Amino acid sequence: MTALERERGGAVSTQLALLWSGTLTLVLAGVQISLYAFASQMAMTAAEDGLRSGRYYGIESAAEAESTALRFLERSASRVLLEPRAEAVIQPDGSLDVTVSGSALTVLPLVDLAIARTARGAVERPAA
Repeated sequence: MTALERERGGAVSTQLALLWSGTLTLVLAGVQISLYAFASQMAMTAAEDGLRSGRYYGIESAAEAESTALRFLERSASRVLLEPRAEAVIQPDGSLDVTVSGSALTVLPLVDLAIARTARGAVERPAA
């Protein structure tokens, strides 16, 4: 074995270590983006579910909308959307706003990804 061959012996290991760290970073970033998108969709679905339950004529209720949204999150997204909160407000113009917020599950340390999604719809009224 020549001196040149001995010097280049660790080059492949170093290259693979650099390539592996870059690949791992890309995989973790992809997983994080997917978790954020899924948690965001779950928050939007919960807000829409709360909106549907709180806007019907005769039973329109902001409290019912909030509890329905939170029940949905407990059943479907308890491990993806952390610290979920729901807030429903009946506006003076006759619409109901349901906002669901929380934090997405993260695989990266020291990263906090806040999510807030709002669904808005008119409260049903009888036709005159």
